[in-house]
Amino acid sequence: MKRFIITVSVATMLHAIGCILAPPFEFAPTRLACFFYAFVSGIIGFPIVFAVLLLPLRAGLRRFMPHNTQRAHAIVAGIVLYALRAALILIRQLSGVPAQPFQHGYLAQWIFWSIFVIAITIAFFWPFVAQSNRSNHDRTV
Repeated sequence: MKRFIITVSVATMLHAIGCILAPPFEFAPTRLACFFYAFVSGIIGFPIVFAVLLLPLRAGLRRFMPHNTQRAHAIVAGIVLYALRAALILIRQLSGVPAQPFQHGYLAQWIFWSIFVIAITIAFFWPFVAQSNRSNHDRTV
């Protein structure tokens, strides 16, 4: 549960900061108002999206890759998440749908979502505890 809360916090902050980098802003005419609305929408939206996407992905990785390390799970999860986001961007880009003004073009979308997927993968899947190769009986007192 702690990982989930950290991931939602990281995603919300990245989204809110990404929305205020350059005008035109997505949610409001000023930076402060746009940051507030982006932050609130992230707090409301990201827990739902991550519960639907990340928790089943983690369960699937544990089921289909049971003997792999957590780092291998994190790498595969990052690839899957990036492939999902790339598919959504490519469908719109290759069909000729123009990016809306607040999206700042497809290059900005590729950059933002690449950083976003890496941050989410690290926050949710990457192991932060040091793994020890020594067993308990090898340690000296």
